Parts: sequence; C-alpha cells; structure tokens
Amino acid sequence: MAQEEFKVYNKYRHIEEGEIIKKILHYCYKSNYVISFSNYDKLEDIIKDANRIKYFGNEPSVRRAIKLLNKDNKIKDKIELIMSDKCRARLDRIEQIKKDNSVKFKVIKGTHKIVFD
Repeated sequence: MAQEEFKVYNKYRHIEEGEIIKKILHYCYKSNYVISFSNYDKLEDIIKDANRIKYFGNEPSVRRAIKLLNKDNKIKDKIELIMSDKCRARLDRIEQIKKDNSVKFKVIKGTHKIVFD
C-alpha cells in the first residue's frame, strides 16, 4: 500500500512541477518577459517557482524554461540548474559531437578567375 501511495504522490508532484514549467514558458514566450501579460503578479513569484524546479535539471523542459528565464534582464541572480553528473556528461558529449560535425567554412578574399568550358 505504501508503494502505491508513493507513486500517486510522485505523479501529482510531477503534474504540479509541469504546471510551473508551463507558467514560466508562458512568461518567456507568450508574454515576452512582461509580468502584467503573464500569470504572475510579482517577479519574486517567478524566481520562487524557478528555484523550485531547478532541482529537476535532468528534464529537457526544465532546462529550456530555466535557460529562457536566465535571458530575462530583470533577474539579476541567474538560476543554476542542478542535474546529475551522468546527464551533464551526456549533454557535454552531444555538444562536442555537434561542434566536431559542424561545417567549417573558410572565406578567401581576393580576385579569382573562374573559367567555364
């Protein structure tokens, strides 16, 4: 019985965190960082919600919400995501692969002659 209660508690907690993520993304995307157009009343409420979800940094939606929120000029202290070492290593590896596989473009300035046969 205790195991089932734990699952239900985690399910509702996850739903609650998802609602916070939606509100933050709405503040960033739809209302364009304007508090009066969002579901929030004060900037402190946004920071409180962000500090509440920053512990779930392994989830992509949390990373996106915190990344967008850190671009807001009104927030002086940037929010640091907390994620597992395994997730951080995986993200670093993906970033390194993207950097290595990117197209390298070299521009040579000067006068060039092109001949078509």
